Amino acid sequence: MNQDLTTSPTVRVGVLGTAQVVSYGLVQPAKDLPGLRVEAIASRSLERAQAFAAAQGIGRSFGSYQALLDDDGIDAVYIALPTALHAEWVRRALEAGKHVLCEKPLTPNWQVAQELATIARKQQRVLLEGMHMRYSDILRRQRELLARGEFGRILRIESCFRIRKGLNLKDDFRNKFELGGGAAMDIGCYAVSCLRYVAGGEPHIGRVRCRRSTAEVDRWMRAACQLPGDIEGIIECGLRGWYRSRAGVNVKCERGSIRWKGDGLAGELNGRKFYDPISHGPTQRKQLQAFVDSIQGRPSLALPPEDAVANARVLDAMYAGAGLAPRPTSA
Repeated sequence: MNQDLTTSPTVRVGVLGTAQVVSYGLVQPAKDLPGLRVEAIASRSLERAQAFAAAQGIGRSFGSYQALLDDDGIDAVYIALPTALHAEWVRRALEAGKHVLCEKPLTPNWQVAQELATIARKQQRVLLEGMHMRYSDILRRQRELLARGEFGRILRIESCFRIRKGLNLKDDFRNKFELGGGAAMDIGCYAVSCLRYVAGGEPHIGRVRCRRSTAEVDRWMRAACQLPGDIEGIIECGLRGWYRSRAGVNVKCERGSIRWKGDGLAGELNGRKFYDPISHGPTQRKQLQAFVDSIQGRPSLALPPEDAVANARVLDAMYAGAGLAPRPTSA
């Protein structure tokens, strides 16, 4: 049986997968985070797990994912596998009594995300989607300023996350349909989540434009949408294209505008320009803190799994609008 984590000072985390994100998404931000220790890592290859563990300073290695889940010395797991594999291993981890932090997106479609949320509630375990951008102080400040009402009614929100050259390798899982690949899956989920947060409501997807890297995989997508309050919305994402790299949310209102710029917010209010610098820390660390707080029963900023379900609904609608099949879930 796992220890009582409401009183235990340390959450012992095991990792499924040896992707690069493990280093910057978990190992590095965990180093100065009290209450969490990266205990072990698993790969389908024991040699690969051992090599990764040695490079990252992780104490134990496993040659199979299930072997790690069967270990009573692990309280929670961080899942860093291709998207199509998330559902199976999130389910197995929850049923093994582990809390789960799964890299975004939680699953390739909303129905499966809903099933996992139900299992988490039944098992009384924390299930958190790794949507670290939602822990951005810039994003939170933007919503706070808009909520004051000084800018007037919101007219349009544009959420754009795109990388000019983020998809080069032919064997990259993000470029493989069967592994849940696609720009909307990989980086578009940030654009969707940030738009939903700023708007405070769910978008209805309209026209969708798309460019593909293969017949089934999107490398760029742009979706028009309608939001509550008669707000126009744009969701844009890309992993490789002709455009400049960009990340952030731009909002146009009756009396001004406000957008992400560097380490702060820039815009205009009643004809006067402004810049609001914002002191903030790594979003991955804030996400890990929220995960630990939830496990240990403290007030937490952690997103509920239902938020992942809502995000997946929008992504499903975008793929449908683009004329692309839903991303698969591997058994």
